[in-house]
Amino acid sequence: MPETLRGGCYCRNVRFEARDVFDAGYCHCTICQRFSGAPAVAWANTPARDFRITEGTPKGYASSDHWVRYFCPSCGCPVFGRHPSPPDDDSDLVCFSILSLDEPRAVRPTAHIWCASRVPYFDTNDQLPRFPDGELTDPGTRGPWRAA
Repeated sequence: MPETLRGGCYCRNVRFEARDVFDAGYCHCTICQRFSGAPAVAWANTPARDFRITEGTPKGYASSDHWVRYFCPSCGCPVFGRHPSPPDDDSDLVCFSILSLDEPRAVRPTAHIWCASRVPYFDTNDQLPRFPDGELTDPGTRGPWRAA
């Protein structure tokens, strides 16, 4: 049975549960940079069927034609994102911030994406694979997301 991860916003008005995480990484895209005010965002993906809001009602903002970012309307903290018109099959994903988890050390990133947008003064020493855009290799070809 998959582990249930719990998290939410800073003020705890919006809470969520996620199960069956299958991938995690750092995003260096310019949209994540602007929304977070940081050079990169640590994210994890879970199938939409394994994600649920347990408290509160997040507010959505379409940051592009293919992505809606949800945040707490009280404290403004980003909580998760997903496609605005998700498919009916099992490919519907929810992406949430690893640092919004109650136990963020439970999930570790396995790759860097959108590295073509990386700000030059932010560099990491890890040996994780780097991808210039959002196209990743299969998660099974990279290290495990579950922290040791």
